[in-house]
Amino acid sequence: MLKYRLSMRSLIIGLFVVLYAGSLIVLNQFFTKMQREEERIINNITFNNDLNDIVFNTPEDQELIGNLSKKLNQSMAGLKMLQNETKIYSSLLLLTIMILSIFVFIFIFYIITKPINDLQTATNKIKKGDFNVYLPPKGMTEIKSLIYSFNDMSRELENIQQKLLIAQKEMIWKDLSRILTHEIKNPLTPIQLTLQRLEEKYENDPVKFNEIFHESLDIIYQEVGNLQNLVQSFSAFAKDTPPNPTIFDPAKAIIDILKPYQNDYQLEFDLLENKRIKFDQTHFYQILTNVSQNAIESTNESGRIWVSLKKSHSFLVLSIRDEGKGIDSKDLPRIFEPYFTNKAKGTGLGLALVKRLCDANHTNIRVKSAVGKGTEIEIILEEILENNDN
Repeated sequence: MLKYRLSMRSLIIGLFVVLYAGSLIVLNQFFTKMQREEERIINNITFNNDLNDIVFNTPEDQELIGNLSKKLNQSMAGLKMLQNETKIYSSLLLLTIMILSIFVFIFIFYIITKPINDLQTATNKIKKGDFNVYLPPKGMTEIKSLIYSFNDMSRELENIQQKLLIAQKEMIWKDLSRILTHEIKNPLTPIQLTLQRLEEKYENDPVKFNEIFHESLDIIYQEVGNLQNLVQSFSAFAKDTPPNPTIFDPAKAIIDILKPYQNDYQLEFDLLENKRIKFDQTHFYQILTNVSQNAIESTNESGRIWVSLKKSHSFLVLSIRDEGKGIDSKDLPRIFEPYFTNKAKGTGLGLALVKRLCDANHTNIRVKSAVGKGTEIEIILEEILENNDN
């Protein structure tokens, strides 16, 4: 059953109509009662009977009395006709007055409430963030004053919004500059020191220069690679590519993606095979590599990393668990924030990118962690069955 809630304007108009119609009905009843009383008094006039009791001696007197009686009856009939016409005209007049009064009231009420309704609409726009709102002052003096105050508030809010946006942009650029300065400085320092060392040995000790040349090149290549990874991290986070989902076997994709890590790290797999998901494969690669890299960086050389794919109801749960130092409970809600990191080396963009890609593919991600015990990240994937390929 649908429920309809009347507005205040409708309630006031309805109440006015009810009270006004009721007043007219009472007034009409009063006039009708007075007319009936008048008819009763007139009907009590008994001239004809009184005249019949009078004895007239001449035919002329009888004729005169007959004419008077006839005129009296005609007057009584005309009076009753006039009473009926008066009743009809008075009813029509009352109805006309009622209709005109209602229209006049509605018109006046509209003039009074229209600015208030516009004010409410403008307030809703401000609530949605549109501060560029101006209302022309109209209506009663009090309403005009209210509209003037509203326009002043709207302009002030717009100015504050512009200042906040500028301040927010400046803060973002300052944070970004600070992060970039720190991250770029880390690889540049060893590159500079290595080049200085090479220059010194080249001028003073050519034999030693030949001994450290290849080692120095390895250091420079390594730090240049770190710079390239930094650029790729920022570039990946800045991109907003829509997903292009395809159907594939996640277990096979996990093995292919993590195969390069197996020679250097202790990865243990427990994968449910012959299952299928619908996901953007590029995004799946980025998610898995970022989560795996995060687990590797949190684990020491002897630590193990477990990668599992198990079924839970109609979903597949991809879990990556490490034996690292774990995450403090106060930091856990912030791990998906851009630039947040507790690592000595790190941009804080890896997990932020993972969260963004999961959201883009309508996939949930969960994190469990305890300090000193490690971290487990679960990605909930919807399984595609044979009859749901499309």
